[in-house]
Amino acid sequence: MVGARQVEILLVGNCGDDVDSLRSSFNRTGVSNALHTASDAASALDFLRGQTTSGGRHISPSLILLDLNCPDAGQPTVAAELELLSELKSDPDLRSIPVIVVTESCDQADILNAYSSGACSFVSKPASPEKRQRLFEQLADYWAHVSQLPRSGSNSEDLLESMIEAAASDGSIDPVPVLVVDDSEDDILLLKEAFVDCPLIDLIAAVEDGETALRYMRGESPFADARRPAIVLLDINMPRMNGFEVLAEMRADARLTRTPVIMLTTSKQESDILRAYSDGACSFISKPVHFDRMRQIAQRFALYWTTVANTPPAMPVLAH
Repeated sequence: MVGARQVEILLVGNCGDDVDSLRSSFNRTGVSNALHTASDAASALDFLRGQTTSGGRHISPSLILLDLNCPDAGQPTVAAELELLSELKSDPDLRSIPVIVVTESCDQADILNAYSSGACSFVSKPASPEKRQRLFEQLADYWAHVSQLPRSGSNSEDLLESMIEAAASDGSIDPVPVLVVDDSEDDILLLKEAFVDCPLIDLIAAVEDGETALRYMRGESPFADARRPAIVLLDINMPRMNGFEVLAEMRADARLTRTPVIMLTTSKQESDILRAYSDGACSFISKPVHFDRMRQIAQRFALYWTTVANTPPAMPVLAH
């Protein structure tokens, strides 16, 4: 969890009233934050590569929200702004900063292109101001209380319960198939129990090492008929192949590179957080010790990855 330290956030795009909505949403999480803005890609790069405070401290945001609405085009587009995302991910000094694409588009091609370019998640903004505000609150809640962030209160449980109730009442949301890769039987049982009351998430399988995970995702024997995951929860320390090696294999495989990977690990090391995001992880979650905390994480995870972030559909099995 980010905790009470200040979180620097850079919002890139022609965002208008969204700036105040996002700022208030992060404030409601109880996490101190500073929201900076840049109107376009050039301004964002200038900010990231040269911005300092009056005291001479270089500002390096913990999170970038990339708004892909193009004011000069008739319809929202991601084409030009994805060049910024690609440049960020090719810069060794910037590639470890998580980038969330925020756009009015919900086109599958845009979603696929964003994840392929290195986005950590893809968020479609609804037209309704009320729904947009609720979505921003869920976005802020996830990144403030669930996913670890590099470098950078407590949220109201009443707010969490109301978000869960609202999501559960929406019959249009299909459960997201999730593959768990972890060698700890105890942790797998804990995770399954934590998700038991989360109908938005379908834990389709759990495997204990990286090599088996890759065979499962590729549909190789004995998993030729197994369901493919839309999201992978990946531990770091495992036998045969560790989580970073699995992540590298997935990002190098055209069949798997678009699948969002969330590192779920006991580690809280800054070096592991930086490496995970640099190598293409979409989120980094530290395993809690107590079940109640794991259940809260499971609920917020379910809300974020089903009602906030758009994900590519699980790809069909190709190997038989």
